Amino acid sequence: MSTETTHSKRWLRTLKILAAYLVAAWTFLQFVDWALNRYSISPYWVDVLLWVFVGIIPSLVIYLYNQERINKRMLKLREKIIFPLNIIILFTVLYFGFGNSDLGATTKEITYTNEEGQLESKTITKEEFRIGFAIFSFENQTGDETLEWLRYGIGRLIEEDLFQNKNLSPDFTDMSGTSGKIKEASLFYDFYVDGNFKKNGDNFEVTTYIRKANNSKVLAEQTFTGTELLPLLDDISVFITNESGFVETNKVQYLDFPINEFMSNSLEAIKHYIHGNYTKAVAEDQTFAMAYLQDAKRALRYNRGKLEAQDIVDKAFRYRNKLPLQKQLEVNIQRNLAYDNFEDAERQVKLQLEVDPHNDFYNQVLSALYGETRQTLKNLTTSEALFDEEPNPDNGINLAVASLVSGHDQRLIDAIEKYEIINPSISIFKLQPLLFQGKIDEAKTLLEDIKTLHPSYSNRWKVYDSAIAYLSEHKLEVSDYEKFVGRYRSDYNEQTCELWIENDRIIQYVKNQNMSAYLLGGPNSIVSGIINDRTWEMELKYADDSDKPIGFLLHQNDFRNSISLWYWKEDASISKAHDAYDTGDMEAALRFYESAYEQNPTHSYLKNTIDHLNYQKTTSNDSIQLQFAKHAGSYGPREFWVEDGRLYYKRKEETVNLAKVELLPIDANTYMNLTKLGTKMAFETSEDGKLASYAYSFNNESMVWERLDNETNFYHKD
Repeated sequence: MSTETTHSKRWLRTLKILAAYLVAAWTFLQFVDWALNRYSISPYWVDVLLWVFVGIIPSLVIYLYNQERINKRMLKLREKIIFPLNIIILFTVLYFGFGNSDLGATTKEITYTNEEGQLESKTITKEEFRIGFAIFSFENQTGDETLEWLRYGIGRLIEEDLFQNKNLSPDFTDMSGTSGKIKEASLFYDFYVDGNFKKNGDNFEVTTYIRKANNSKVLAEQTFTGTELLPLLDDISVFITNESGFVETNKVQYLDFPINEFMSNSLEAIKHYIHGNYTKAVAEDQTFAMAYLQDAKRALRYNRGKLEAQDIVDKAFRYRNKLPLQKQLEVNIQRNLAYDNFEDAERQVKLQLEVDPHNDFYNQVLSALYGETRQTLKNLTTSEALFDEEPNPDNGINLAVASLVSGHDQRLIDAIEKYEIINPSISIFKLQPLLFQGKIDEAKTLLEDIKTLHPSYSNRWKVYDSAIAYLSEHKLEVSDYEKFVGRYRSDYNEQTCELWIENDRIIQYVKNQNMSAYLLGGPNSIVSGIINDRTWEMELKYADDSDKPIGFLLHQNDFRNSISLWYWKEDASISKAHDAYDTGDMEAALRFYESAYEQNPTHSYLKNTIDHLNYQKTTSNDSIQLQFAKHAGSYGPREFWVEDGRLYYKRKEETVNLAKVELLPIDANTYMNLTKLGTKMAFETSEDGKLASYAYSFNNESMVWERLDNETNFYHKD
């Protein structure tokens, strides 16, 4: 028999056995896949076994071809090298490919505290195995502008409904245009949801599409029709859940409250909720617990006023039983925060993060706690773990900000470049780390590219124009940041921010928010922010003939508009006076405020506080109560009332909804408050004998109090 015939037979036998091997391996993988799903074990085992079966093929082919010799333990040198090398390479690939993957159960048993304070257990799907997808805007085909809010309202409501299922991770973004949707979704997801809606007479018709993320191909679609919109959205949620691949079992279950139960039966109230006008939402439906909850979060996060936040969250607490369990727990946490029960809030947040580690509210609270204690590295590791478990745009932005704060500039650039191939527009995020690294020319080139590609971002990129121009001419020294360091207090609300130097940059922490890194933008300014979202510039201000900063103007730049807000710089003497006042030691507080005012004569609110303390000291409580009773009442949109011996004020009308504040008397007709330091309320009797209210506003440019005698400032008592 010829050598060629022998080789042919051996190859034929090898290929037959190899084919049988592949069929057997594929059959085995199908069985494993079924078993993993049946017993809730990590699906990564299928991938691991597939790599093993494929990875050993080189060694298997060599063995099958030479099995007669090898079975006699007669191995050639090349086989002694190839066999172990094949195994080493295979296990190296498996280690780097699956070393960080969870190969255990897809579910976990968690214990959490219910609203009665009792521990309960529940089986939920681990974060890594939840099904993530994007939800985009639904096109308005009605031609009716009054229904335009549903373009993004439908997606928001569906997302809120699907949040009840802890096996799914929906992510709504108000975006239209196929190319933008593909760029946004394909970064992190396999599919996305969008659709359109129209109204024929009394009937709503909503068509929902589930599309492949990388090419928008329709994977499933269904049209839902009915006279009531909210039940249709419930049906759409069920459709999306079923098409997502989630299968409910006896072990993995979830409650599904109808939207009109945990939101509102009033479409008008829901419309205001979607627009973010929670005051109007609860005016339409006074039991709208979700609107109260969101309003309380906003009030506390943006420091509108502690009294305001407490009032709102108390209403959310009253109607909390309408909400799904997760939202009820958020109400409890929010209430603890509003009433300064920080230890209880922190304990509850950490427990609930076991249940829902991607909950935005819980993570915002945790991020704020890290800011309070300046734990920049802990903030980074938490953000990194969150992004690894669920890589979505929001978590990506949070990780980018945390990386800048902790000084991991190159690490951030490397991470961006991995995703830049899929979505080049995220190169915007490289601008700040390049500037922090001192690569001014690269940053300048990148900014020019951004200007060309995104001309509509002009209002937001101007802060980096000034930063690049300044840093091109001035070498950055860390000592340049020292004059910015300190504590600052807004004169518009109760917001405070701390600035300190860390990782060769200046870090800002805003009360109840998070940390961010700022960069020198000029001799007396620092800048921060992301060009496709929002940017800021802090501009230090000085008193005449003084080199001591008295505060800064914060210039906030949005898509088209910019606003400027004044913050006072508070030194140790002011903080000492505040501490004495907060502990109720008014004698000490008066001494400390007088000392602080001597050192900070431009800080007008210190003089107001001194006048208040002196007035209380020299006026009997009975006289003050008579004064409160005299001024209490309705003055147009202004409401003044006495509660527990204190005078409160709130202004509320169609376009204005100010925070509830406690008024502190300065004299017989004038009041200050500790929420809006730049405002004083006053009363006078007009020529016709009627009592009227008006306000003083502090002008931080001229540094004087101004009385604005116009129709929106001067109101007679009803």
